[in-house]
Amino acid sequence: MASDAAIVWTWYRWDDLDRETLYELLRARQDVFVVEQTCPYPDIDGKDAVAWHLIGREGGAPGSPMLASARVFAPGDYYDEAAIGRILTTASGRGRGLGRAIMAECHRFVAERFDSAVRLNGQAYLKDFYEGLGYRVVTGPYDEDGIPHYEMLRPR
Repeated sequence: MASDAAIVWTWYRWDDLDRETLYELLRARQDVFVVEQTCPYPDIDGKDAVAWHLIGREGGAPGSPMLASARVFAPGDYYDEAAIGRILTTASGRGRGLGRAIMAECHRFVAERFDSAVRLNGQAYLKDFYEGLGYRVVTGPYDEDGIPHYEMLRPR
C-alpha cells in the first residue's frame, strides 16, 4: 500500500464548489455508486447544500484528478450526531490506503469542528473496516437501494 503523503485534502461548503469541481464530484459519485455498483438510486438527494464536502487530490494542484471524496454533516443536519456519507475512492485512487486516510481526515474534522460522535450508513461488505475504525453496529443489516447496509456509530 502506497503512502497518502502526496494527497491534499480540501474541504468545501456548497457555495464554495465551483462548477467544474461540483461536476467532478457528482461524476465520481455516479461512477462509483451507480455505475460500478450497478445501483440506480437518487444520489442527488437535496442534502449536499448543508454538507461539508471533502475532496482528496494528488498534490492538490488544480486539474489534478480527484482520488477520494466524502461528505460530512454537522450534528442535527442528518442525525443527532455528526454524520459521514458518500465516502468513495475513485478507480484511479484505489490500492493506496485512501479509505483509511479519508476516514482519518473526516474524524479529525469532526473532532475539531463539532466534538461529536459520528454516525454512518455503511455497506455491509465494509462492516469490518468501519469496526476497525471504532464504529459499532446500531442497526442492520438492512436493504438500502438493493445493497445490504449497517447503521454504525463511533463514540466521541
